[in-house]
Amino acid sequence: MGPQCDTSNTYCSKTNPCLNNGKCNDTESNTPPYSCNCPMGFNGTDCELDERLCKPHKCLNNGSCSDNTSVADCKCAPGWEGTHCDRKIDNCTTKPCDNNGVCRQLLLNYSCECLGDSYYGRHCELTSKKTVLLQTVSKSFAYVAIIAMTLVATFIITLDILKYCFGIDPASDELNKIQRQNQEKKPTPMIQRLVYANTPSPMVAKSISSDEKTSAKSS
Repeated sequence: MGPQCDTSNTYCSKTNPCLNNGKCNDTESNTPPYSCNCPMGFNGTDCELDERLCKPHKCLNNGSCSDNTSVADCKCAPGWEGTHCDRKIDNCTTKPCDNNGVCRQLLLNYSCECLGDSYYGRHCELTSKKTVLLQTVSKSFAYVAIIAMTLVATFIITLDILKYCFGIDPASDELNKIQRQNQEKKPTPMIQRLVYANTPSPMVAKSISSDEKTSAKSS
C-alpha cells in the first residue's frame, strides 16, 4: 500500500508488538495475527517475560553478574558483599582494635580510636612509655607487698613452732619485763580517814558527861 506501494499493510509492520528485540512474524491466524520470536532469555506472547539469570540490577552497587552456570553469580565491587551485593562490608566486625580501642568504619577501610594516651598504633597495640612505667611501678609494689606478707607469715609460724613444739617462747621474757614495768608504775593505794568537823572530841565529850552527872546530883 501507499503512493509508491512501499508501505506494508501487515499487522507486524503497523504495530510491532514484540518487546525486548523480539522478531514479529505475521500469521494467518486472527488470535493473534502474529507470533514473536524472542531472543534468548525472554519468553511470552510478546517476549515480555524476562527469564535471564542476569537481569538488569540483579547485582547492585556496581556488581557484575556472571551466568556461566545455571545460577547467576554476582561479583561485588570492593566494599560490598551479599548475594546481590546489597550489603556493605563492615570491617569492624572482626574487632581489630586492641586495648578497648573504638573501631570506626570507613569507605573500604577502618580506623581505631585509642582511649586516652595510654596506647597508640594502627590497632592501639602499642603501649606508651608512661603506661609502661606505671605498670612497672605497680608490679614492683605488688611484689614488695607479697614478700612482706610472706615474711610476716613465716615469722608467726616460726614462733608458733618454737612455742608449741619445743616449749620455747622468745617473747615471754619481754612480756614479763613489760608487766613488771607496768606494775612498778602503778601508784600505791592511799587510805583516807574522814574527820567530821561537828563531832566533839573525846575530851569534850567526857567533860560534857561530868557536867550532866553533877547537875543530876544537885537536883
